[in-house]
Amino acid sequence: MHQIEHYELAQQRVVGLTLRAGCTVRVDHGRLWLTQPGQHHDIWLLAGESWTQATTGLVWLSAEPSAQFQLAQLLQPWPSLAHLRPWLPSWVRRRAWPLQTIQACQPF
Repeated sequence: MHQIEHYELAQQRVVGLTLRAGCTVRVDHGRLWLTQPGQHHDIWLLAGESWTQATTGLVWLSAEPSAQFQLAQLLQPWPSLAHLRPWLPSWVRRRAWPLQTIQACQPF
């Protein structure tokens, strides 16, 4: 399961986002420029193209001249809490444990 966030850049301005490893940028409309500090190449994405962040870090984005895009992040399961169950009050043990937590791509 993925969490998907939708964005639109309507002006030619540079926006910084901190993206987690595995976060995918997919362009729906327009053209999007991406660059990362310390990298020697820029990335240009057109409508229908995508790019996946290899490691957690800062990415600079700009639209040429405007772009609509998505950030998709794989949801991570909760760690196992079964070993804590015997120590929890009975009213807590009867409640359903959530199976997943959301880990979004973090804005800068």
